[in-house]
Amino acid sequence: MEDRYVKIAKVSDFDGLRFRKYTLLARNVAIFRDADGSMYATEISCKHQNWDLTTGKFEGDIVTCPRHGWVYNVRTGDCLTHESTRLRRYGLKIEGEDVYITLLPVEEA
Repeated sequence: MEDRYVKIAKVSDFDGLRFRKYTLLARNVAIFRDADGSMYATEISCKHQNWDLTTGKFEGDIVTCPRHGWVYNVRTGDCLTHESTRLRRYGLKIEGEDVYITLLPVEEA
């Protein structure tokens, strides 16, 4: 089945920002923008108690959940402190000034 993309933002929405948070089909998703302008989208709810990770402490791609200290790499989705399910990743593409992400998480290989 072909991935379905939806327009969610403009590239200029990220001027001066590292990330922006969105709700997509009742899931909290963040789109991150690196210093080089590249972007990626990741689920942003802690797998422990569904806490909003955007309220946590960030160090580069690493975020610590403020609720109970679970640590994630938001780029890969890996939980670094527990044998836990990964954060789901979303497909992202940019067409001109428009940012699109997939409606559903992409399958990890």
